[in-house]
Amino acid sequence: MSETFGVTESGQAAGRIRELVRRIAVEVLGTTESEVPIPGFTIFPDRRLDDPLAGVRAALLTRTVAEAQLYDYARSARAAGRSWDEIGAVLGLPTGGVPVGEAAFDWLVCGRVPDPEREGIRSWRTPSAYWRCTTCGEQVTDDGPFESHPTDNETGHADTCTRHRADVAAWVERTGVED
Repeated sequence: MSETFGVTESGQAAGRIRELVRRIAVEVLGTTESEVPIPGFTIFPDRRLDDPLAGVRAALLTRTVAEAQLYDYARSARAAGRSWDEIGAVLGLPTGGVPVGEAAFDWLVCGRVPDPEREGIRSWRTPSAYWRCTTCGEQVTDDGPFESHPTDNETGHADTCTRHRADVAAWVERTGVED
């Protein structure tokens, strides 16, 4: 693999895919984008979609097409004499002790998504998403919509965050429980 300015070819390809998803959101799904300053940089702004859900739709479309291509190329590989074990090795699937070829077939043909935990090693950490609140500007840890109270789902908002305060107020009104 060659590198350009320290970025591998696969890293460059990933960048082109991200750019394609952004372009689909803007050109096909009709959102617009804004330039947002990056703290500490004066020359390079970040581009953000004005409707991030258009980005979700564009990424979903890209994923759906890529998954169809994955299936088609796996069938082509089989037609060319490649084994399911070879296909599974390229996919780098977690198998949980199942032969890699079986895991590849299960995923690509049967639609059974592989377990993300590799080789029976369980992770006990709670998965979280991290994002910067556009209202208060703070880094938020988002543990998902699994609890009733907004503070049990999201931590890190500023005490003065009007968005988070509105979520808590709506929860109080909905449940009748004082915070």
